[in-house]
This record gives sequence, C-alpha cells and structure tokens, in this order.
Amino acid sequence: MRMRSVRLSALAPALRETASVLWPVECAGCGALDTPVCPACAGLLLAGPEHELLDGVPLVAAARYEGPVRALVGAGKERGDRATARALGAGLALAIAAAPAGALVRVPSSRGGLRQRGFDPVELVLRSAGLTAVPLRRVAGRAPPGAQKERSAEERALAARGSLELGRRDRARLAGAAAVLVDDVVTSGATAREGVRALRAAGCRPVAIVAVARTERRLSARPADARTGGVW
Repeated sequence: MRMRSVRLSALAPALRETASVLWPVECAGCGALDTPVCPACAGLLLAGPEHELLDGVPLVAAARYEGPVRALVGAGKERGDRATARALGAGLALAIAAAPAGALVRVPSSRGGLRQRGFDPVELVLRSAGLTAVPLRRVAGRAPPGAQKERSAEERALAARGSLELGRRDRARLAGAAAVLVDDVVTSGATAREGVRALRAAGCRPVAIVAVARTERRLSARPADARTGGVW
C-alpha cells in the first residue's frame, strides 16, 4: 500500500501537467496560466477598501471596478466557479469589516439573470466568505425589460426606481435595525440608491453600502420623475 501511494505521489506532477495541456487553466483576472486566480489578482481585492459617500451613506468597496478586478467580477457572474468566488468573497469580507456594523441585506439577481446563470452571484460570493444576508425582493412588473449594463446612467436610475422591496417577514424582523446593503458592483449608483430607498421604506436604518468593486462615475443629479416633475 505504501509503495502504491509513493508511486501515485510521483505521478501527480505528470498528471497535473497533462491536465493543464488538455484542459488549460487561466487566471480569470489576467490570463496567467495554470491558476484560476493568480496571487497578484487576488491581492488587488485585499489591498485596502475604497471609501466614499453615496448620498450621505458610506460606500465601502474592496477595489475599483477596473482591469483584472473587473475581469474577476465578470467571470464570477458568468461562471460562478469556486476559486473566483473565494477571491471575490475575501475582498468583500474585508470591505464589510471596514464598514459600520449592521444586518447584511443583499441586492438580488434579476429574474432573467437568475434563470440564465442558475445562481445568484452576490449570494455565491457571500457564501464563499462564510457570510449570509437577507435578500431584497424584485417587485414584479416594476423594472422594464433589458439589462442594466445596456442603459445610460439616467436610464438605470429610472429603471431601478421602485424595483426592490424587503419581504414582509424580514421587514417586521428588521424594523428599526441598522442595515448594510451588499452588492457586487456599484457603477452609476442606481441600484444602490434603490436598495437604500427600499431599506428606509421598510423602517431600517441604512448605515453603509458594501460592494466587491465600485467605479467613480456617479449621477450628478437624480433624474426628474416623469409623472410629477419632481426629484426622487
């Protein structure tokens, strides 16, 4: 038995090399060979959180949404592999630790995205970090068809308005509690603003928004409500 295990151990490097030829593995962030996430790309998510205020609410992100980090987030959304999810989860956990404390409430995947992927990217990343969060719910019929990434910043804001809510049971449980909104990426800020609105409508106190990554592009002003002419 011992001789057999020694032989198998000796064969392991050759087997790994053969597997890398037949099924090459590349870093999801930079394309480096023989690793799903290289140390350099993983390190970008651990270098120190990004901080800003979004409409007065602290926004904490693990990294900027650019370069390898953007590629990692995209791979996590599309493939949902464990290695990428673990790397993103490690960064998200650091960002959460750097934010004010509160009950974690996550932005849900769109219905179309959930059907297409078969998993919720934010939930997967949280689970990879050993964390759970209460999900907001999509309000049926409120969001127009089409992907948010295909819209302008103003169109994203209008599409997001009124599209999220906290479920009745969670609303009763979290009423008056401090809440931290969790998402994978904050770009225009439309979804984050809608999540904060939904939390406040449920009686929660949004104390922070936390994300894996964020851009520095934001709406300079909120669009006027087409029905009332007011600002939402």
